[in-house]
Amino acid sequence: MIYGAFDGGATRVLVKDTHEVGFNCLINRLDTRAEYLGGHYVKPSLFGNIAGLDLVLYVAIHAASGTTDAFFPHTHYGVFSELRVNGAAVGEMDIYGGYLGELNIPIGFVSGEAIAVYQAQQNLPWVKAVIVDKSKAAYTSGEKSRQSLAEGRERLRLTAEKAVRHASSMKPLLFKGPLHFEAVFRTEQLAQKFNTWNFLRRGKTVEWDSSDMREGFEMLNRLFFIPRTVYFFRCLLAFFMRNYFRIKNTYFAPSPDAEEACR
Repeated sequence: MIYGAFDGGATRVLVKDTHEVGFNCLINRLDTRAEYLGGHYVKPSLFGNIAGLDLVLYVAIHAASGTTDAFFPHTHYGVFSELRVNGAAVGEMDIYGGYLGELNIPIGFVSGEAIAVYQAQQNLPWVKAVIVDKSKAAYTSGEKSRQSLAEGRERLRLTAEKAVRHASSMKPLLFKGPLHFEAVFRTEQLAQKFNTWNFLRRGKTVEWDSSDMREGFEMLNRLFFIPRTVYFFRCLLAFFMRNYFRIKNTYFAPSPDAEEACR
């Protein structure tokens, strides 16, 4: 991905990890031309300082919560069965794309299983995409798997290059406000547990309104990641979490596999 972005004309590449704690990459195996921004931030919510970026390439996206026969389907967090905006079910690329769109940053590339890519392209029809085989056999078939992974990495590189070359044709995704959010939890008990902000709750569904996607996304993160009791300390907690996992990832990272998958 990094090679492809530079080959496509990028002058700066920033790797931003948004999975789990935000430190899943093997930093010492990344192309040294790239910057790495690990961990989660408060402002802008989750992403941190991404001002000045012209395009986002999203690797390893998931199908939306509630998608049947998908690989680990979830939208932002795994405790609910569906997330809706203005009555329509949405996935991560809708939420993240809308948030980034209000910062005037378009999404230009996605990779993931076929259904995840299809869902993303409903609101992002211009994105370049690579479909990834998520079946167990794709990764457990010896030499055939090694060859397939090598070919997959090459597709990622070439498609990332194409996306960057066509960056001028990519559009920021914008949702017209006001927006009404509904997070449908898997159980009513989970809805009660996470709703420390006393948003409107109807059984398993927690609801809130926002003027735009940035405000709505920040409220979503409050609901799932920032209980009301620790809100005052959120910046300090985020700082310590980022540095703890930065040290852990830098000095105690596992050895990469023979496929050098991080490349």
